[in-house]
Amino acid sequence: MYRVGFIDNSFDLLPDYQKRLQRHDIELFFPENGKSKEEIIKWIIENNIRCLLIDHKLLPDYEYVGTDLLAYVNGVLPDLPCMILTAYTSDSLEENLVTENMIISRDCLDASSLASFCEKLKQAADVFSKRLDLHEIEYRDLLKAKQEGIITSQQEERLEYLYKLLKSYGEIDEIPAEMLKPEVENKVNSLIDKLNLLISKEP
Repeated sequence: MYRVGFIDNSFDLLPDYQKRLQRHDIELFFPENGKSKEEIIKWIIENNIRCLLIDHKLLPDYEYVGTDLLAYVNGVLPDLPCMILTAYTSDSLEENLVTENMIISRDCLDASSLASFCEKLKQAADVFSKRLDLHEIEYRDLLKAKQEGIITSQQEERLEYLYKLLKSYGEIDEIPAEMLKPEVENKVNSLIDKLNLLISKEP
């Protein structure tokens, strides 16, 4: 079952949308109205959302419009596919915060057949999952190189970036970010050397 989030300020049709999308193997989630952007990010991660639909006109229930939220979400979770749903596509286009191919007419949800729209959602979710898998493989390889002491400074920066990214998605265990920095590793190694020296001097 594909997990798709829907940020909307009207609950009237959501149960109907949930039922119709479920027939296409899509589970639709929606948060309570009025959540802050930070709370939306937390909600996305807690519900393992793989694709996000955002209504353009969220005011006055939210303190922002849909395109503003999408830009924020992509800043924190850059690989998460987000789409704007709107009855007025020109309004979303004029803001220049979302590319045209990610702005979807709201009529798609009300169409007699949802097959094409649902395939678009599922393909977006599959791309997201594949990207996360590739990021994690690269992260594990870089972490291994670091542990073996053969990592370059450029790879160090990439490792730290991937760690923060995967941690944001909840894909890896919590590790203090500072432990990924070479200077911390050097301090730890120096401390271990000093301890070993003290132990060797004991009678």
